[in-house]
Amino acid sequence: MGPHRLDSIFNPQAVAVVGASDDPGSVGGRVFRNLVSDGFAGEVIPVNPKHAQVGDRKCYPSLTEVDGSVDLAVIATPARVAPDIIGECGEKRIASAVVLSAGFGEIGEAGRALETRLQDAARRADVRYIGPNCLGVMRPSIGLNATFLDAAPPPGRLALVSQSGALCTAIADFAAPHHIGFSTVVSLGNAVDTDFGDILDYLAGDPLSDSILLYVEGVKDARAFMSGLRIAARSKPVIVLKAGRHDRGSKAASTHTGALIGSDDVFDAALERAGVVRAMTFGQLFAAAEMLADRRRATGNRLAIVTNGGGAGVLAADRAGDLGVELADLAPATVAGLDEVLPPYWSHANPVDILGDARPEVYGTAVTACLADRNVDGVLAMLTPQAMTEPKAAAEAIIAATATSHSKPVLACFMGEQSVSEARTLLSENGIPDFTTPERAVEAFSYLARFRLNQRLLLQTPGPLSEDRRAPDVEGARLIIESVLSQGRTMLSDVESKAVLSAFHIRCNPTREATDATQALVVAETMGFPIAMKISSPDISHKSDVGGVRTNITSAADVRVAFNTLMENVKAARPEAEIRGVTIEPMVSGGDSRSFLVGVKNDQVFGPVVSFGAGGTMTELLHDNAVALPPLNRVLAGRLIDRTRISRLLGPFRNMPALDKAVVEDVLLGISDMVCELPHIDEMDINPLFVDAEGAIAIDVRIKVRRPRTTPVPYAHMAIHPYPADLVRRSFLPDGEELVIRPIRPEDAEIEQEFVRSLSAEAKHFRFMQTLNELSPEMLVRFTQIDYSREMALIALVREAGREKEIGVARYTINPDGKTCEFAIVVGDAWQKHGIGSALMKGLMEAARGQGLRAIEGEILADNRPMLELMESLGFSARPDPDDPRLRQVECWL
Repeated sequence: MGPHRLDSIFNPQAVAVVGASDDPGSVGGRVFRNLVSDGFAGEVIPVNPKHAQVGDRKCYPSLTEVDGSVDLAVIATPARVAPDIIGECGEKRIASAVVLSAGFGEIGEAGRALETRLQDAARRADVRYIGPNCLGVMRPSIGLNATFLDAAPPPGRLALVSQSGALCTAIADFAAPHHIGFSTVVSLGNAVDTDFGDILDYLAGDPLSDSILLYVEGVKDARAFMSGLRIAARSKPVIVLKAGRHDRGSKAASTHTGALIGSDDVFDAALERAGVVRAMTFGQLFAAAEMLADRRRATGNRLAIVTNGGGAGVLAADRAGDLGVELADLAPATVAGLDEVLPPYWSHANPVDILGDARPEVYGTAVTACLADRNVDGVLAMLTPQAMTEPKAAAEAIIAATATSHSKPVLACFMGEQSVSEARTLLSENGIPDFTTPERAVEAFSYLARFRLNQRLLLQTPGPLSEDRRAPDVEGARLIIESVLSQGRTMLSDVESKAVLSAFHIRCNPTREATDATQALVVAETMGFPIAMKISSPDISHKSDVGGVRTNITSAADVRVAFNTLMENVKAARPEAEIRGVTIEPMVSGGDSRSFLVGVKNDQVFGPVVSFGAGGTMTELLHDNAVALPPLNRVLAGRLIDRTRISRLLGPFRNMPALDKAVVEDVLLGISDMVCELPHIDEMDINPLFVDAEGAIAIDVRIKVRRPRTTPVPYAHMAIHPYPADLVRRSFLPDGEELVIRPIRPEDAEIEQEFVRSLSAEAKHFRFMQTLNELSPEMLVRFTQIDYSREMALIALVREAGREKEIGVARYTINPDGKTCEFAIVVGDAWQKHGIGSALMKGLMEAARGQGLRAIEGEILADNRPMLELMESLGFSARPDPDDPRLRQVECWL
């Protein structure tokens, strides 16, 4: 496994500053001075054709003339020459650069053309770079300050990645007095080459970074962004501040869903899917920075508040209620212990009001008691400066109390200014985050609690897919849409829309078309009364808005009247519209049914988004909906439903019985499949979706389509790579039994666990190189809920007792270099020597080629002769591991 492709940016041994000078007012001069003065241990090389020497160092006229190797070039020159300098990087075999220069895409058309030149030069030279138009990069622990800031923040364990250089300067200035240390600071600038996804991929495995802060103004590559977020958030808290929350765009929506979903709703859905936490203000981001600088992490959501002022405690409790932070119920033993040391009039509950005359030692005792309580996940110590208060001594007592707990977070809120400033400094110096207001302190705790909650939610695994779940008719639906587009239309008719949904096994109210009153009568009599009649026009989306709907038509005479009335209404309201006649469908009785909306919007950044909420004519008024990024599984679909108020209608309501939530989940799963497989879908809504004891039925459907962008990348329209059905392979074993090899999916958690349990001790040793009885919940999620854009797992299946049984699995993970992957494989003991390992590996190698990877490699125990022989038969080379004689390294070029 080679180093990460960005390693030379963050851990260089030699840095060349192109544009370096002795002028402290120039960007190149300041960067050169920062690298030298901040103690960078590697070599700092000035490059500038105008100088023979900078400081006490020889200055080179160009990168190609530098003696020795260079890992990182920092380019601080006029923008027009930056592409040529990137070319020199290629000649010198410099893998990475930071382009500080401004004057690219941010200035208009000429700048965008120069930006294109820069990117073309980088591709030819095989150079990865940050920028242009950025502040630079910092790694304080190694003295790397490749920025033009006056001072770098102190070293620590917190990483910051920002699209705003100004925000980097503000946080750097904030860090030192608040004793917040940073492992990494990255200013992305225009992010032409290296964006959030690349940096997050690096930070996920960075041993110097425990937590990550992101400031986001826009996302260019949604899939890389989501992939990076998901891999980083598996192991580290990630807090995101997004600017531009209220920009909903100006595009008119053709469906209810398009009008309901704003871009900020989608961004929230993306963060939730990745398991990260969002800060809503710049101040909250600072609060998160303070909290994350302390390496202790909350294991739950229960906060204890210790305060010498009842009002301050109430303010903190109120904010906790706003944020869903639970006030811990103190254990009886904790209350009894506090009774022994506190005045009789203390609150006897949480918040723990120790009263205004509390001595410093009382603070220490109360905080210690709360930390020892198993019902408490974190403690907020608050102080209001009163006549008998000793802030500094109270701070010392709190600091001493934290020594009793090395895991639970303790934070402080010493309110006021002059009388508490010394105490607050003391708290910060000792690693206790301190805040000036109760609200900000509780917000800071909520970030840790919400991250922990998000991680627990990610551990939920869906049950197995129903054995009778039918595959959708993707090709049939695609042909319908292609036919519509070939006619120059973008809106499907009612009949066409319902046909597409039916192809994905979503039950629809049958609809037929009629072009005149007589034909309408024939359809009505054939269908049976009562019926609903709606205008049929490709130009009219919301038919009820123009008087184009008549319901509960019960007789032949009413059919003719309704037909003529609809025609008159619509011609008056929309005289320019093309009217093709009417559609007729049977009335669906209200009864115990509930009305919902299911929709799709194509977000300009994250692609298709699925929406669920209140249906019927009050949809826009109620605005009760939630959104999620597909692909969905049953757990995610259920969570989407539960985030709405209208979901409570699925429970018992007045005299109506509870309904089966699973039937709504089935609809959402069908819609998820549809948008994954059909990039043509621009907008869609089912409104209403009726749900009753008989199931769910789509009553009114609108689908807007577009010609998808042509691309060789599978599922390029999706922010999250969906299930790669194209990798499913079917064959037969020598005894005639069918063998299925397919990618793993979240619903396979149960059979994956059963497979691992069934392995012999020897097979587990060969696969995991350790003793392992079964997969932990974390491992089970890690193995089944995979990111298909960065890894692959193929499982071999046979049928036994009418259900799927896993008998082997092979998987690869793309290495940090982005060019190779590392594999692992295991076949059940009873199924070895049946050609299953060979079939799995061939499928895995095919998938790796499809991702553009160059080589596949792995480690095999030297005494695992059967596996070594299999690798040899597949064309792998083998060699001893130089660091462990028990292992063999195997490799095959793809």
